[in-house]
Amino acid sequence: MSFKLLGINGSLTPPPSRTRSALDVALAGARAYDHALETEVLELRDFALEFCDGRAPEQYNADTRRALALIEEASAYLVATPIYRATYTGALKNFFDLVPNDPQGRDPLRGKVVGLIATGGSDHHYLVLEHQLRPLFGFFGAYIPPRAIYASSRDFDIQKQVQGRLVEELRQLGQEVLIQAHFLASASEIARPENLRIRQ
Repeated sequence: MSFKLLGINGSLTPPPSRTRSALDVALAGARAYDHALETEVLELRDFALEFCDGRAPEQYNADTRRALALIEEASAYLVATPIYRATYTGALKNFFDLVPNDPQGRDPLRGKVVGLIATGGSDHHYLVLEHQLRPLFGFFGAYIPPRAIYASSRDFDIQKQVQGRLVEELRQLGQEVLIQAHFLASASEIARPENLRIRQ
C-alpha cells in the first residue's frame, strides 16, 4: 500500500495564494525525502462542501463525501490556513466539523501525523497555531510535530512565493511529518490508532 501525504489548503483565495505557496514548499520537502511518496492537495475552494449539521457522512453531497474520502485515504497530513480575525478560516472549521471523530467507528485522523502551517499579514496571530490548531487536532487524536510554522507577509515575495529562511523551515516540516508518520507506522501496538482511544 502506498504512503500518501495529503495537503489541506484552508484558503479560499484564488491563485496565487501565500498559503498554497507555503503548503507546496512543505510538500516538496517531503517528496525530496521520499521520492516514492504520493502527495495530493485538497483545495477547499474547489469543493462545494455542505455545512455540517450532524448528518452521517454518507448523507452529504458528492463533493463533501469526496473530500472526506481523501481524509480517510491519507497516511499523514499538512494543514495550511490563513488567519482571519484571529482564527483559522471558517471553511476549514466547517470541513473539520464534517470529519468523523467516533473512537468506536470511523475515526480517520486518530494516530496519524498532522503538520501545521498558518499565514497572516503580521505576526499578531502566530499563537493561533498553539491555542487553536494544535488543540483541534489533539481532539482528533492526531500527532502534531513540535515544529509548526507561521508565516507573515514579509516571508513572501511580490508574486506571493515563499522566500528567505522560511523555505528551508517548510521543507523540514514536510520531512518531519513524513519521518514521524513512518516511525509510528512501524511502532509497537501502543501507538496504533485502535489503541489511542479516549477513556470510556
